[in-house]
Amino acid sequence: MPCLPMKLLFLIKILCACHFSGIAQPPLPDSGSDQQHNKNKKSLNGPWKSWYENGQVLDSGLLKKGIPDGKWMGWHRNGKPQFIRTYSADRWTRFQNEKTRYHPKRVSMPITKLYHDDKDRVVKYTTAINSFCAIKNCLVPGEELRQSIDNNSSQEHYHPVFENGLLHGVFVNYFPDGTLKDSGNYNSGLPDGLWIKWTANKEYYWKGYYHHGSKNNEWKLYSANDKLIRILFFKEGKNLWRKDIKEGVEIDE
Repeated sequence: MPCLPMKLLFLIKILCACHFSGIAQPPLPDSGSDQQHNKNKKSLNGPWKSWYENGQVLDSGLLKKGIPDGKWMGWHRNGKPQFIRTYSADRWTRFQNEKTRYHPKRVSMPITKLYHDDKDRVVKYTTAINSFCAIKNCLVPGEELRQSIDNNSSQEHYHPVFENGLLHGVFVNYFPDGTLKDSGNYNSGLPDGLWIKWTANKEYYWKGYYHHGSKNNEWKLYSANDKLIRILFFKEGKNLWRKDIKEGVEIDE
């Protein structure tokens, strides 16, 4: 088994069908085919935790055969929270089953229907790296396990050790100083319910609702001191009208 770099210490609890279980340190191959690297990721099973070289916890979560399950959390190098994700491995399995046996009248999950209407959109939701950073700033899915962790330790963009997952529950991102960047909820893989999203300069924030992954009803833009700036009205993701309470504010919508 190759030695791990000092900044790369982590533990994974191996859960298997054999006659023992315990804490183990899995091999991280220095060379080999992409197929082998992907196999190593998919075989990760149990609690996961990794650290920065200064001893600060980097991330923590649970994997079931390479699929995240329950709360997955990350921290900035300074100890401030970076993100919270909530996943469901059971719903991921259900989604895979519904996908392959699709019948429009026998679907229990809206994401299954959306998959057959707009596959690219659903792939974006379920490909894990898209949940953490802009793809242009991250390596594409399929990167080596060691590469994923090294990148997490060396730059701001988090590279998950899992490639796919179904978000279900609380979803939060934080700025490096620990203040809220955005927050909301996922329901079986799609954004749902009330969301709050701050602009990058922290001068404004949006507050509105999603339904089955699409913006719905009123989305309101506020200043940092809670003054209403703008109202947008959506129906199933389509912007029907806009009302500016304060003129001259131009930000991305």
